[in-house]
Amino acid sequence: MDADAYKPGAGDLIDMRYELSESLGKGGMAHVWRAREVSGGCDVAVKFLRHDTEALYSLDPHERVAELEVRNARFRREAALLGTLDHPGITKLYRSGSHEGVPYIAMRLVTGVSLRTFLDEHNPLPLAAAIAVALQVTGALACAHTLPVVHRDLKPANIMIDDDGAVVLIDFGIAKPLHADATRYTAHGSTLGTRGYLAPEQLLELEPTPSTDVYCFGCVFYELLTGRPPFPLGADSGLTDKHLHAEPLPPSVHAAGIPEVIDDLVVRMLAKKPEQRPAVDEILEVLAPFGPRPGDPEPRPRTRPDPTAPLRRPPDRGSPPRPALSVPPDASAPVEGEWLDGHAVEGLCTQAESEIATGEPGDAAARLRGLTARVRKEWGERRPLVRRVWQGAADGLRLAGDFGSAARLYQGIDEDLIHGEDPLERAERAVIRLRLAECRLAFGELDTAITAVDAAGRTAAGLPPELAAQVEAVRSVVDTLLSARLADREAWRRERRPRGHLD
Repeated sequence: MDADAYKPGAGDLIDMRYELSESLGKGGMAHVWRAREVSGGCDVAVKFLRHDTEALYSLDPHERVAELEVRNARFRREAALLGTLDHPGITKLYRSGSHEGVPYIAMRLVTGVSLRTFLDEHNPLPLAAAIAVALQVTGALACAHTLPVVHRDLKPANIMIDDDGAVVLIDFGIAKPLHADATRYTAHGSTLGTRGYLAPEQLLELEPTPSTDVYCFGCVFYELLTGRPPFPLGADSGLTDKHLHAEPLPPSVHAAGIPEVIDDLVVRMLAKKPEQRPAVDEILEVLAPFGPRPGDPEPRPRTRPDPTAPLRRPPDRGSPPRPALSVPPDASAPVEGEWLDGHAVEGLCTQAESEIATGEPGDAAARLRGLTARVRKEWGERRPLVRRVWQGAADGLRLAGDFGSAARLYQGIDEDLIHGEDPLERAERAVIRLRLAECRLAFGELDTAITAVDAAGRTAAGLPPELAAQVEAVRSVVDTLLSARLADREAWRRERRPRGHLD
């Protein structure tokens, strides 16, 4: 670390683009400034990696260099992740770079208050406001988890409510993409996250999954509903042991008027085992009926800002919905409002399957995604063409990297669209479950994949040779991916490298 490293100051011009105006605050890793964009005149937030923290000065020179290398890499990864996340509830990246040797990230400036400040000022919080915050955070998490990316540090201080009531997730500094080849930047024995909002697997230094964020947000949601965290934060409270072993009391014990279904949801979000927690899609489904709706009155007591406002008065309420697919219409594709033409849908499936065979899904596969609900509604669950549409759409999404959406379609095929037990249907079911397991591997669900691979092997052994070969071809692909993830997990558990190694 260079003691003379650049330190930002008011009036500094960063990269000939951003003029710093005032400090917005600093933490152990970064310093955030308000800045004016020179060309456009808009205010932005510029986040600098700190080179001058006490934690760095306390290290010996070798450790200091290694730690700073890890911080630089993590900072670059934060910029890369923000560039891939496109959601109004996630800070938007404008630019990233380096100024006089210090990395920076320029992003949307969120003016308002942190959820920590908001909760300290409004306690107890009206139920409608609590649900509104939860809905907006969960929507942002759904976007991140689709990639999949895990935030890993969800807490009230990392959630902002802007002046218009919109809720925004900030600080993806320790967020992690869940890919088998993703580089890890954590020293062994170093637990990332914030005390009081850590999932059991984080405390045990196990690999994070999207369920890790669900637990952390469960702690935040509990506090939204009750004004207190699920477990006391006092120094002598045995906090780690409680997060590992103690069952939280239902939120309704501490606050009246909480619907039973939400009570149950929060308790399940705080389950000790990740596989027992609900996915973000289920959380959204449970919360949606209780959320504020357009035209609802402002809840009492009033809060400023008001997190229900974006739901009660959505800014684009009167605008026509944006098309789901940004591709030109095809004469062979069915038109919304007309009866579905089976021959046109078959032609679309054939085009999509041809695209998928090349490994590059295109327009036809994209159109199938918009037909899944419609073909099922109009043709029912037993027509083979319905299953073909769903599988083409799921395969296209999987190859495009949208594992969350693909998994939902594969699950629907398995549960509702495959009927009977003849050899062909058993083979199709095995392939669908393998593809579902492949998607879930992206979310760190290794045990699910192990079960699917083993079951597919047993199924293939009882099939005619041609069908068995089809199952084994997919099984081999998923088994290879699974082996890589298992090897990666085992290597992580056995690592005992010096502080600051690339993790």
